[in-house]
Amino acid sequence: MENQLKRNLFFNTVGSLVFYICQSAITILVLALAGPVANGLLATAMTISNVVISAAGFGMRTFQVSDLNSHYNDRTYLTSRYVTMLAAFVGCCIFAFVNSYSSQQRWIILFYTAYRLIESWSDVWHGYLQKAERMDIVGISFGVRGILTLVVLVVGLLLTDHLALILAVLFLSNSIYVLCVDIPFAAKQADFSSNGGKSLWQLLAECAPLAVCAFLNTAVPSIPRYYCERILGSTQMGYFASIFLPVAVLQVAMIYLFVPFITTFARMWIERNRLGYYKGIGFLFVGLGVLWICGAIGVALLGRWGLSFLYPSTPELLEYTSLLQPLVVATVCMVLSSVLIHLLTIARAMQTLIFSSLAGCLAAWAGSSALLHQFGLYGAAYATILGIGVQAVWALVGLLMKSRLWFAQKEKESS
Repeated sequence: MENQLKRNLFFNTVGSLVFYICQSAITILVLALAGPVANGLLATAMTISNVVISAAGFGMRTFQVSDLNSHYNDRTYLTSRYVTMLAAFVGCCIFAFVNSYSSQQRWIILFYTAYRLIESWSDVWHGYLQKAERMDIVGISFGVRGILTLVVLVVGLLLTDHLALILAVLFLSNSIYVLCVDIPFAAKQADFSSNGGKSLWQLLAECAPLAVCAFLNTAVPSIPRYYCERILGSTQMGYFASIFLPVAVLQVAMIYLFVPFITTFARMWIERNRLGYYKGIGFLFVGLGVLWICGAIGVALLGRWGLSFLYPSTPELLEYTSLLQPLVVATVCMVLSSVLIHLLTIARAMQTLIFSSLAGCLAAWAGSSALLHQFGLYGAAYATILGIGVQAVWALVGLLMKSRLWFAQKEKESS
Protein backbone atom coordinates (compact mmCIF):
# COMPACT_ATOMS: atom_id res chain seq x y z
CA MET A 1 0.00 0.00 0.00
CA GLU A 2 2.84 2.39 0.88
CA ASN A 3 4.64 1.68 -2.41
CA GLN A 4 1.43 2.28 -4.35
CA LEU A 5 0.91 5.58 -2.53
CA LYS A 6 4.42 6.67 -3.54
CA ARG A 7 3.68 5.70 -7.15
CA ASN A 8 0.42 7.63 -6.99
CA LEU A 9 2.13 10.73 -5.59
CA PHE A 10 4.94 10.65 -8.15
CA PHE A 11 3.03 9.87 -11.32
CA ASN A 12 -0.03 11.96 -10.47
CA THR A 13 2.01 15.03 -9.53
CA VAL A 14 4.48 14.78 -12.42
CA GLY A 15 1.84 13.85 -15.00
CA SER A 16 -0.55 16.57 -13.86
CA LEU A 17 2.24 19.17 -13.95
CA VAL A 18 3.21 18.09 -17.46
CA PHE A 19 -0.43 18.43 -18.49
CA TYR A 20 -0.73 21.85 -16.89
CA ILE A 21 2.54 23.14 -18.35
CA CYS A 22 1.63 21.92 -21.83
CA GLN A 23 -1.84 23.40 -21.53
CA SER A 24 -0.41 26.66 -20.26
CA ALA A 25 1.89 26.71 -23.27
CA ILE A 26 -1.24 27.44 -25.29
CA THR A 27 -1.16 30.99 -23.91
CA ILE A 28 2.58 31.40 -24.51
CA LEU A 29 2.51 30.04 -28.06
CA VAL A 30 -0.60 31.95 -29.09
CA LEU A 31 0.92 35.16 -27.73
CA ALA A 32 4.23 34.52 -29.54
CA LEU A 33 2.83 33.26 -32.87
CA ALA A 34 -0.57 34.94 -33.14
CA GLY A 35 -0.07 38.17 -31.16
CA PRO A 36 -1.59 39.89 -28.10
CA VAL A 37 -5.03 40.39 -29.67
CA ALA A 38 -5.51 36.67 -30.31
CA ASN A 39 -4.12 35.96 -26.83
CA GLY A 40 -6.68 38.33 -25.33
CA LEU A 41 -9.50 36.53 -27.16
CA LEU A 42 -8.18 33.22 -25.84
CA ALA A 43 -7.85 34.60 -22.28
CA THR A 44 -11.53 35.55 -22.30
CA ALA A 45 -12.46 32.05 -23.49
CA MET A 46 -10.31 30.55 -20.73
CA THR A 47 -12.04 32.59 -18.05
CA ILE A 48 -15.50 31.54 -19.24
CA SER A 49 -14.51 27.89 -19.68
CA ASN A 50 -13.21 27.69 -16.10
CA VAL A 51 -16.71 28.39 -14.80
CA VAL A 52 -18.32 26.02 -17.33
CA ILE A 53 -16.14 23.00 -16.51
CA SER A 54 -16.72 23.55 -12.81
CA ALA A 55 -20.46 23.43 -13.44
CA ALA A 56 -20.00 20.31 -15.59
CA GLY A 57 -18.04 18.56 -12.85
CA PHE A 58 -20.88 19.36 -10.43
CA GLY A 59 -18.35 19.26 -7.59
CA MET A 60 -18.77 15.49 -7.67
CA ARG A 61 -15.22 14.08 -7.97
CA THR A 62 -14.36 14.23 -4.26
CA PHE A 63 -17.89 13.10 -3.38
CA GLN A 64 -17.48 10.13 -5.75
CA VAL A 65 -14.12 8.92 -4.43
CA SER A 66 -15.15 9.42 -0.79
CA ASP A 67 -18.34 7.36 -1.29
CA LEU A 68 -16.61 4.36 0.29
CA ASN A 69 -19.93 2.77 1.28
CA SER A 70 -21.25 2.91 -2.32
CA HIS A 71 -24.44 4.83 -1.66
CA TYR A 72 -24.51 5.37 -5.43
CA ASN A 73 -23.32 2.87 -8.02
CA ASP A 74 -20.70 3.54 -10.70
CA ARG A 75 -23.17 3.74 -13.58
CA THR A 76 -25.12 6.46 -11.78
CA TYR A 77 -21.99 8.58 -11.42
CA LEU A 78 -21.25 8.18 -15.15
CA THR A 79 -24.78 9.02 -16.28
CA SER A 80 -24.87 12.08 -14.05
CA ARG A 81 -21.72 13.42 -15.70
CA TYR A 82 -23.26 13.28 -19.17
CA VAL A 83 -26.27 15.20 -17.86
CA THR A 84 -24.18 17.92 -16.20
CA MET A 85 -21.81 18.28 -19.17
CA LEU A 86 -24.69 18.83 -21.57
CA ALA A 87 -26.32 21.39 -19.27
CA ALA A 88 -23.02 23.25 -18.78
CA PHE A 89 -22.28 23.47 -22.50
CA VAL A 90 -25.78 24.74 -23.27
CA GLY A 91 -25.27 27.39 -20.60
CA CYS A 92 -21.97 28.40 -22.22
CA CYS A 93 -23.67 28.79 -25.61
CA ILE A 94 -26.35 31.01 -24.11
CA PHE A 95 -23.75 33.16 -22.32
CA ALA A 96 -21.64 33.54 -25.46
CA PHE A 97 -24.57 34.76 -27.54
CA VAL A 98 -26.19 36.95 -24.89
CA ASN A 99 -22.99 38.98 -24.42
CA SER A 100 -21.84 41.38 -27.13
CA TYR A 101 -18.95 39.24 -28.36
CA SER A 102 -17.78 39.16 -31.97
CA SER A 103 -18.45 36.10 -34.11
CA GLN A 104 -14.75 35.14 -33.88
CA GLN A 105 -14.77 35.46 -30.09
CA ARG A 106 -17.89 33.28 -29.81
CA TRP A 107 -16.38 30.46 -31.87
CA ILE A 108 -13.18 30.60 -29.82
CA ILE A 109 -15.21 30.45 -26.59
CA LEU A 110 -17.29 27.49 -27.76
CA PHE A 111 -14.44 25.40 -29.19
CA TYR A 112 -12.11 26.07 -26.27
CA THR A 113 -14.87 25.22 -23.79
CA ALA A 114 -15.65 21.99 -25.68
CA TYR A 115 -11.94 21.11 -25.49
CA ARG A 116 -11.85 21.78 -21.74
CA LEU A 117 -15.02 19.74 -21.18
CA ILE A 118 -12.96 16.68 -22.12
CA GLU A 119 -11.46 17.09 -18.63
CA SER A 120 -14.92 16.77 -17.10
CA TRP A 121 -15.58 13.68 -19.20
CA SER A 122 -12.34 11.96 -18.22
CA ASP A 123 -12.75 13.14 -14.62
CA VAL A 124 -15.54 10.69 -13.78
CA TRP A 125 -13.51 7.82 -15.27
CA HIS A 126 -10.46 8.93 -13.30
CA GLY A 127 -12.67 8.82 -10.22
CA TYR A 128 -13.00 5.06 -10.62
CA LEU A 129 -9.21 4.78 -10.81
CA GLN A 130 -8.69 7.02 -7.79
CA LYS A 131 -11.14 5.02 -5.70
CA ALA A 132 -9.12 1.92 -6.61
CA GLU A 133 -5.90 3.71 -5.50
CA ARG A 134 -4.57 3.89 -9.09
CA MET A 135 -3.73 7.57 -9.41
CA ASP A 136 -0.52 6.57 -11.16
CA ILE A 137 -2.57 5.69 -14.26
CA VAL A 138 -4.37 9.02 -14.00
CA GLY A 139 -1.07 10.89 -13.86
CA ILE A 140 0.33 9.09 -16.88
CA SER A 141 -2.84 9.84 -18.80
CA PHE A 142 -2.60 13.55 -17.97
CA GLY A 143 1.03 13.63 -19.07
CA VAL A 144 0.36 11.99 -22.43
CA ARG A 145 -2.66 14.19 -23.12
CA GLY A 146 -0.62 17.28 -22.28
CA ILE A 147 2.07 16.38 -24.78
CA LEU A 148 -0.59 15.54 -27.37
CA THR A 149 -2.16 18.97 -26.86
CA LEU A 150 1.20 20.70 -27.25
CA VAL A 151 2.02 18.87 -30.48
CA VAL A 152 -1.38 19.61 -32.04
CA LEU A 153 -1.13 23.26 -31.00
CA VAL A 154 2.38 23.81 -32.40
CA VAL A 155 1.57 22.14 -35.71
CA GLY A 156 -1.71 24.05 -35.95
CA LEU A 157 -0.15 27.46 -35.29
CA LEU A 158 2.57 26.79 -37.86
CA LEU A 159 0.03 25.81 -40.51
CA THR A 160 -2.75 28.35 -39.90
CA ASP A 161 -3.67 31.45 -37.89
CA HIS A 162 -7.30 30.28 -37.55
CA LEU A 163 -7.42 29.88 -33.76
CA ALA A 164 -10.96 28.49 -33.65
CA LEU A 165 -10.00 25.71 -36.10
CA ILE A 166 -6.95 24.76 -34.01
CA LEU A 167 -9.12 24.55 -30.89
CA ALA A 168 -11.58 22.33 -32.76
CA VAL A 169 -8.73 19.92 -33.60
CA LEU A 170 -7.60 19.98 -29.95
CA PHE A 171 -11.11 18.96 -28.94
CA LEU A 172 -11.21 16.12 -31.46
CA SER A 173 -7.75 14.70 -30.67
CA ASN A 174 -8.30 14.72 -26.89
CA SER A 175 -11.72 13.11 -27.30
CA ILE A 176 -10.17 10.26 -29.28
CA TYR A 177 -7.50 9.73 -26.62
CA VAL A 178 -10.02 9.54 -23.76
CA LEU A 179 -12.22 7.18 -25.75
CA CYS A 180 -9.38 4.84 -26.75
CA VAL A 181 -7.15 4.94 -23.65
CA ASP A 182 -8.71 6.41 -20.49
CA ILE A 183 -12.05 4.65 -20.70
CA PRO A 184 -10.70 1.09 -21.30
CA PHE A 185 -8.32 1.39 -18.31
CA ALA A 186 -10.90 2.93 -15.98
CA ALA A 187 -13.70 0.55 -16.98
CA LYS A 188 -11.69 -2.32 -15.46
CA GLN A 189 -11.99 -0.66 -12.04
CA ALA A 190 -15.68 0.21 -12.31
CA ASP A 191 -18.65 -2.05 -11.60
CA PHE A 192 -21.39 -1.29 -14.09
CA SER A 193 -23.28 -4.51 -13.33
CA SER A 194 -24.54 -3.26 -9.98
CA ASN A 195 -28.01 -1.71 -9.94
CA GLY A 196 -28.01 -0.94 -6.22
CA GLY A 197 -27.75 2.40 -4.54
CA LYS A 198 -29.79 5.56 -4.87
CA SER A 199 -31.04 7.01 -8.15
CA LEU A 200 -29.50 9.52 -10.55
CA TRP A 201 -31.81 12.33 -9.46
CA GLN A 202 -31.08 11.65 -5.80
CA LEU A 203 -27.36 11.93 -6.57
CA LEU A 204 -27.82 15.21 -8.43
CA ALA A 205 -30.01 16.55 -5.64
CA GLU A 206 -27.50 15.60 -2.93
CA CYS A 207 -24.61 17.05 -4.93
CA ALA A 208 -26.50 20.20 -5.93
CA PRO A 209 -24.85 22.20 -3.11
CA LEU A 210 -21.46 20.94 -4.35
CA ALA A 211 -22.36 22.06 -7.88
CA VAL A 212 -23.31 25.50 -6.62
CA CYS A 213 -20.06 25.61 -4.65
CA ALA A 214 -17.99 24.49 -7.65
CA PHE A 215 -19.58 27.18 -9.81
CA LEU A 216 -19.07 29.88 -7.19
CA ASN A 217 -15.57 28.66 -6.34
CA THR A 218 -14.45 29.07 -9.94
CA ALA A 219 -16.34 32.33 -10.24
CA VAL A 220 -14.39 33.90 -7.36
CA PRO A 221 -11.10 34.31 -9.32
CA SER A 222 -12.99 34.66 -12.61
CA ILE A 223 -14.95 37.74 -11.51
CA PRO A 224 -11.86 39.99 -11.32
CA ARG A 225 -10.76 38.72 -14.74
CA TYR A 226 -14.19 39.37 -16.22
CA TYR A 227 -14.10 42.97 -14.98
CA CYS A 228 -10.48 43.26 -16.12
CA GLU A 229 -11.51 42.46 -19.70
CA ARG A 230 -14.57 44.70 -19.54
CA ILE A 231 -12.74 47.69 -17.97
CA LEU A 232 -9.16 47.43 -19.27
CA GLY A 233 -9.74 45.53 -22.52
CA SER A 234 -8.74 42.17 -24.03
CA THR A 235 -5.05 43.06 -24.40
CA GLN A 236 -4.64 43.92 -20.71
CA MET A 237 -6.61 40.80 -19.83
CA GLY A 238 -4.13 38.80 -21.89
CA TYR A 239 -1.24 40.43 -20.03
CA PHE A 240 -2.75 39.50 -16.66
CA ALA A 241 -3.28 35.87 -17.73
CA SER A 242 0.25 35.65 -19.10
CA ILE A 243 1.86 37.01 -15.92
CA PHE A 244 -0.26 34.74 -13.70
CA LEU A 245 0.75 31.69 -15.73
CA PRO A 246 4.22 30.90 -14.24
CA VAL A 247 3.01 31.58 -10.68
CA ALA A 248 0.03 29.24 -11.10
CA VAL A 249 2.45 26.32 -11.52
CA LEU A 250 2.88 26.44 -7.73
CA GLN A 251 -0.88 26.19 -7.26
CA VAL A 252 -1.24 23.22 -9.58
CA ALA A 253 1.70 21.36 -8.02
CA MET A 254 0.33 21.71 -4.48
CA ILE A 255 -3.25 20.78 -5.37
CA TYR A 256 -2.30 17.70 -7.39
CA LEU A 257 0.11 16.67 -4.63
CA PHE A 258 -2.86 16.71 -2.26
CA VAL A 259 -5.32 14.81 -4.49
CA PRO A 260 -4.01 11.26 -3.73
CA PHE A 261 -4.60 11.95 -0.02
CA ILE A 262 -8.33 12.58 -0.46
CA THR A 263 -9.21 8.93 0.13
CA THR A 264 -6.86 8.91 3.15
CA PHE A 265 -8.63 11.91 4.70
CA ALA A 266 -11.98 10.29 3.88
CA ARG A 267 -11.02 7.14 5.81
CA MET A 268 -9.73 9.15 8.78
CA TRP A 269 -12.99 11.12 8.82
CA ILE A 270 -15.21 8.03 8.67
CA GLU A 271 -13.13 6.26 11.32
CA ARG A 272 -13.06 9.46 13.42
CA ASN A 273 -9.26 9.38 13.57
CA ARG A 274 -8.92 12.75 15.23
CA LEU A 275 -5.14 12.69 15.72
CA GLY A 276 -4.35 11.70 12.15
CA TYR A 277 -6.85 14.17 10.71
CA TYR A 278 -5.54 17.21 12.58
CA LYS A 279 -1.97 16.13 11.95
CA GLY A 280 -2.72 16.11 8.23
CA ILE A 281 -4.20 19.62 8.42
CA GLY A 282 -1.09 20.76 10.29
CA PHE A 283 1.15 19.47 7.48
CA LEU A 284 -1.09 21.38 5.05
CA PHE A 285 -0.40 24.72 6.72
CA VAL A 286 3.32 24.00 6.92
CA GLY A 287 3.25 23.27 3.19
CA LEU A 288 1.40 26.53 2.49
CA GLY A 289 4.00 28.47 4.47
CA VAL A 290 6.82 26.87 2.48
CA LEU A 291 4.91 27.55 -0.75
CA TRP A 292 4.58 31.27 0.04
CA ILE A 293 8.24 31.66 1.07
CA CYS A 294 9.57 29.80 -1.97
CA GLY A 295 7.22 31.62 -4.30
CA ALA A 296 8.05 35.07 -2.94
CA ILE A 297 11.81 34.46 -3.09
CA GLY A 298 11.55 32.82 -6.50
CA VAL A 299 9.70 35.66 -8.21
CA ALA A 300 11.94 38.25 -6.50
CA LEU A 301 15.08 36.62 -7.89
CA LEU A 302 13.87 35.18 -11.17
CA GLY A 303 10.61 36.97 -11.98
CA ARG A 304 11.89 39.48 -14.52
CA TRP A 305 14.16 36.90 -16.18
CA GLY A 306 11.30 34.38 -16.29
CA LEU A 307 8.92 36.78 -18.00
CA SER A 308 11.54 37.81 -20.56
CA PHE A 309 12.29 34.14 -21.23
CA LEU A 310 8.66 33.11 -21.61
CA TYR A 311 7.52 36.16 -23.57
CA PRO A 312 10.45 37.48 -25.63
CA SER A 313 8.08 38.99 -28.21
CA THR A 314 6.21 41.11 -25.65
CA PRO A 315 8.80 43.06 -23.60
CA GLU A 316 6.03 45.37 -22.34
CA LEU A 317 5.12 42.61 -19.87
CA LEU A 318 8.32 43.36 -17.94
CA GLU A 319 6.71 46.58 -16.70
CA TYR A 320 4.43 44.38 -14.57
CA THR A 321 7.14 42.22 -12.95
CA SER A 322 6.17 43.47 -9.48
CA LEU A 323 2.66 42.08 -10.09
CA LEU A 324 4.13 38.62 -9.46
CA GLN A 325 4.33 39.15 -5.68
CA PRO A 326 0.60 39.71 -5.05
CA LEU A 327 -0.11 36.86 -7.47
CA VAL A 328 1.96 34.54 -5.26
CA VAL A 329 -0.25 35.53 -2.32
CA ALA A 330 -3.33 34.90 -4.46
CA THR A 331 -1.97 31.47 -5.39
CA VAL A 332 -1.41 30.48 -1.75
CA CYS A 333 -4.99 31.54 -0.96
CA MET A 334 -6.27 29.47 -3.91
CA VAL A 335 -4.44 26.35 -2.75
CA LEU A 336 -5.80 26.74 0.78
CA SER A 337 -9.32 27.30 -0.49
CA SER A 338 -9.18 24.31 -2.86
CA VAL A 339 -7.96 21.92 -0.17
CA LEU A 340 -10.55 23.16 2.33
CA ILE A 341 -13.29 22.52 -0.24
CA HIS A 342 -12.11 18.91 -0.58
CA LEU A 343 -12.14 18.49 3.22
CA LEU A 344 -15.57 20.09 3.58
CA THR A 345 -16.90 17.79 0.86
CA ILE A 346 -15.60 14.75 2.74
CA ALA A 347 -17.30 16.12 5.87
CA ARG A 348 -20.49 16.71 3.81
CA ALA A 349 -20.58 20.28 5.19
CA MET A 350 -22.75 21.55 2.36
CA GLN A 351 -23.91 24.80 3.95
CA THR A 352 -20.37 25.90 4.75
CA LEU A 353 -19.30 25.09 1.19
CA ILE A 354 -22.01 27.25 -0.31
CA PHE A 355 -21.81 30.19 2.07
CA SER A 356 -18.00 30.39 1.96
CA SER A 357 -18.01 30.42 -1.86
CA LEU A 358 -20.87 32.91 -1.95
CA ALA A 359 -19.02 35.19 0.45
CA GLY A 360 -15.92 34.98 -1.75
CA CYS A 361 -17.93 35.87 -4.87
CA LEU A 362 -19.57 38.84 -3.17
CA ALA A 363 -16.20 40.11 -1.92
CA ALA A 364 -14.62 39.76 -5.38
CA TRP A 365 -17.61 41.43 -7.04
CA ALA A 366 -17.71 44.27 -4.53
CA GLY A 367 -14.00 44.99 -4.86
CA SER A 368 -13.18 44.32 -8.54
CA SER A 369 -14.42 47.49 -10.21
CA ALA A 370 -13.05 49.89 -7.60
CA LEU A 371 -9.69 48.14 -7.35
CA LEU A 372 -9.25 47.94 -11.13
CA HIS A 373 -10.04 51.64 -11.56
CA GLN A 374 -7.71 52.52 -8.69
CA PHE A 375 -4.76 50.22 -9.36
CA GLY A 376 -5.17 49.14 -12.99
CA LEU A 377 -3.93 45.62 -13.71
CA TYR A 378 -2.74 45.25 -10.12
CA GLY A 379 -6.34 45.69 -9.02
CA ALA A 380 -7.24 42.33 -10.60
CA ALA A 381 -4.70 40.64 -8.30
CA TYR A 382 -5.94 42.52 -5.22
CA ALA A 383 -9.57 41.65 -6.01
CA THR A 384 -8.59 37.98 -6.41
CA ILE A 385 -6.84 37.97 -3.02
CA LEU A 386 -9.86 39.66 -1.44
CA GLY A 387 -12.37 37.16 -2.83
CA ILE A 388 -10.34 34.00 -2.25
CA GLY A 389 -9.18 35.21 1.17
CA VAL A 390 -12.73 35.76 2.42
CA GLN A 391 -13.76 32.36 1.05
CA ALA A 392 -10.80 30.54 2.65
CA VAL A 393 -11.30 32.09 6.12
CA TRP A 394 -15.02 31.25 6.13
CA ALA A 395 -14.31 27.68 4.96
CA LEU A 396 -11.60 27.13 7.56
CA VAL A 397 -13.76 28.33 10.44
CA GLY A 398 -16.63 26.13 9.23
CA LEU A 399 -14.39 23.07 8.88
CA LEU A 400 -12.94 23.45 12.38
CA MET A 401 -16.42 23.80 13.88
CA LYS A 402 -17.70 20.75 11.98
CA SER A 403 -14.61 18.71 12.94
CA ARG A 404 -14.93 19.60 16.61
CA LEU A 405 -18.51 18.34 16.72
CA TRP A 406 -17.70 15.21 14.68
CA PHE A 407 -14.78 14.05 16.79
CA ALA A 408 -16.47 15.06 20.06
CA GLN A 409 -19.30 12.69 19.18
CA LYS A 410 -16.86 9.76 19.12
CA GLU A 411 -15.43 10.74 22.50
CA LYS A 412 -18.95 10.93 23.92
CA GLU A 413 -19.78 7.47 22.54
CA SER A 414 -16.54 6.02 23.96
CA SER A 415 -17.29 7.37 27.42
